[in-house]
Amino acid sequence: MNATPSPELLSRARGALLGLVAGNQLGVPTEHLGTPEAIREAFPAGIADLASPPKHSPYDDDAAMTLLLGESLLERREFDAADVARRWVKWMKVDGRGIGATTRRALSLIDRGTEPFEAGRLVYEENPRRSAGNGSVMRCLPVALRYHEDADRLIRVSTQQAAITHADQRCTWGAAVVNLAVRELLHGNIYFVEEVLHRVGDRAPRVLREALHRVPREAEADLPVSRAGEYGYVVHCVEIAFWFATHDRSLEAALLFLVQAGGDTDTNAAVAGALLGARYGEAALPPRWIGQMVGAHGIGKLAEDLVRGA
Repeated sequence: MNATPSPELLSRARGALLGLVAGNQLGVPTEHLGTPEAIREAFPAGIADLASPPKHSPYDDDAAMTLLLGESLLERREFDAADVARRWVKWMKVDGRGIGATTRRALSLIDRGTEPFEAGRLVYEENPRRSAGNGSVMRCLPVALRYHEDADRLIRVSTQQAAITHADQRCTWGAAVVNLAVRELLHGNIYFVEEVLHRVGDRAPRVLREALHRVPREAEADLPVSRAGEYGYVVHCVEIAFWFATHDRSLEAALLFLVQAGGDTDTNAAVAGALLGARYGEAALPPRWIGQMVGAHGIGKLAEDLVRGA
C-alpha cells in the first residue's frame, strides 16, 4: 500500500475528477443540438467557459453520479452496490438533471424494490439493441482513483458499478477499460492503450477491443464524434476519449473541440476530460474553469481522499 501518494499522483487525481466535471459542464449547453452546424448557429462566438448550472442543481448527471459513487466508495470504504444505488435513486428523485432513459428505468426499478444488479439485467433484456449507452463510463472514474493500486479489483468494481444500470458487456467492459486507462495515466504511463488491451485480453467485447486498436493510428477526422443515429454509443465515447488522451492534445483544446463537435457533447467531453486530467494533472485546467465550477475545492479533495484510501 502506498500510504503517502506523491504530489504528482495527487495532482493527476484532482485533474481527472475536475476534468470530468469541467467537460460535462462545458458540454451541457450543446448536447441536444446534434451537429457542429447547429452548435455554431446557436453559439456563433463559440464555447469558452463553463455554463452556470440551474439553481438547486449544481451538477448534470455525469458529474452528479460520479461524485455520489466517489462519496460512497470513500464512506463505505469498499464498493457497496446497494449504497451506491440508494444515492443515485435519491439524486434522481430530488434532481435527476440530464439522466438518460436507461439509467432512469433501472433506478426506477430499484426504487420499487428490485435489487441493483437485477434492475440492470432487466433493463438490458427489455431492449438489448438499445442497451449500449455511455451512462456507465461517464461516472466510473472514482473506481480508478480508489483502486489504482489493484488492477484486478479495479476491473471487477468497474464492471459492477456499470451493471447496476447498464448490463450490456460493451458498457461493463467500457467502464473497465476507461478506468484501466486512468490508472495507467495516474502513474505516468502515456502509452496506456497497449497496457489496457493486455489487461483485458479477450474478455472484452471484440467491437470494443477493435476500437482501442484503432486509436493510435486513427485520424481525428475519422473519429465517430457525431454520426447520425449513434449519439451516446459507449464504444464511440471510449474511442474518442482514448484518442484525445493519446494524441498530445491539451485538455482545454480537446474539451472545447468536443463540446462544439456535435454528438453527445457533454459525455464525450467528460470522459475525455477525465483521461486528460489524469495525464496532465490539475494544472491543465484553465483557472477560470475552476472558478466557474461549483464545489471545485471539495471535488479535488474527494479525488485526493479516494487515492489515499487505496
